Amino acid sequence: MFLLTNMEMKEIERTAIEDKGIPSLILMENAARGAVDVILSHNPKNVIVFAGKGNNGGDGLAIARMLITNGIKTKIIFVGNKEKATTDCRKNLEILKKYNSDIVYGTEDININNYDLVVDALIGTGLSRKLNDEYIEIVNLINKGKFIISIDCPTGVNSDNGNDYGIAVNADITVTFHLPKIGLLLYPAYSHIGKLVVKNIGVPYICNYNAFILENPSVLLPKRIPDSNKGTYGKALFISGCDTMAGAAVINGTSAYMAGCGLVNICSSPHVISVIHNTLPEAVTTRRENMSLDYGNVIAIGSGLGISDESKELVKYVLKNAKTPVVADADALNIIAENEELKSYTSVITPHLKEMSRLTGLDVSRIKENIIKIAKDYAEKYNTVVVLKDARSIIASPDGRICINITGTPAMSKGGSGDSLTGVITGLMAQGVNAFDASCLGTYINGKAGEIAEEESSSYSVLALNISRAIPKAINEILH
Repeated sequence: MFLLTNMEMKEIERTAIEDKGIPSLILMENAARGAVDVILSHNPKNVIVFAGKGNNGGDGLAIARMLITNGIKTKIIFVGNKEKATTDCRKNLEILKKYNSDIVYGTEDININNYDLVVDALIGTGLSRKLNDEYIEIVNLINKGKFIISIDCPTGVNSDNGNDYGIAVNADITVTFHLPKIGLLLYPAYSHIGKLVVKNIGVPYICNYNAFILENPSVLLPKRIPDSNKGTYGKALFISGCDTMAGAAVINGTSAYMAGCGLVNICSSPHVISVIHNTLPEAVTTRRENMSLDYGNVIAIGSGLGISDESKELVKYVLKNAKTPVVADADALNIIAENEELKSYTSVITPHLKEMSRLTGLDVSRIKENIIKIAKDYAEKYNTVVVLKDARSIIASPDGRICINITGTPAMSKGGSGDSLTGVITGLMAQGVNAFDASCLGTYINGKAGEIAEEESSSYSVLALNISRAIPKAINEILH
């Protein structure tokens, strides 16, 4: 499913109105009809609609009229100067007056609990700053409602970057139009939208937008063919683990194998190799002093590597001499952060927010607030796929494409989860999946495996190897 920025949605509406000749009031009517279908499915007896002076408020007024014509007792709270309302909003307000509607201009003496359902049509998309005191008071009132439906976007949410500026409507359902707005899938906005419902409003559908979520990940899975052997499904070289973090290498290799990789070679210290032999006997192992970069068709480096002088030299050597794609994770990223020249040698990087902070020199808070732009800018500047890990991980391609991953769970907030992700992505690349598709699919699979691991234990108890071992069930779920 494609996702839109506010500017892209405005351009779609402009094309519909100016180029296709569809009157803007028809688009507003279509939006209202779609929202009313959702509202009526909840069988309310009385509804209160909060409408602002913009086109989102116009949607709300059209919704109120349709509810009235369906016999639903409806009260309308109009917020803002009606003389400054948009043309279509003002038109719907004039029509409502002819229906002898119950319209008030203010929120005094409103008992929100007298209504079965609250419609939030105050601002919608386009908000880029914190609400003023008047709107904060109204949002607090709306949030006391029994059941809340926001139109297009909960009031208080920035639908481009997902910010909520500390206060926003907590909707039970958000009815958005044409396609989801990109910020609605990000936190903290996602915690405000409730169930997201998308309604068609009759504008042209164009399939060339840059941002998307995976709805059918099975199309990216590499095929398994009858006439095959381990070489068919690729060889992955993991340069990972150190004496104090041997588990990272185990998790790397396990997840790569579970994702379908034909052969895994783990290059590490003697101690790590001993651990591998006892935990992942399927893996081939190589001592660091015998490392060959000619092995396999993809290299992953950094998980549990440490940042010793030896590790720093190793990362530099691998990045500058590798003839195959390189996935850089964890300590490799910290080493790369100190060497500008190394940033263009990777095919995929998998930083969490703190690692991205080191790579970019930006504060974590700034990255969090502009996560899509920062991931996109880095990918384009250094010609590498960026998998920026967060509650909603962002996968950015050098060509400008953006995937927002919607799988995962707080149960994955444990050491080693990222090592599993690196293993899955690398295992998929070994099978011939390109770096961006492998990153999108690998992030989806790893998150889905985390969800399954949580179901099998608890939200408190998931370990990284639980995620690795749940990958087969995640893939089966995708396939079926």
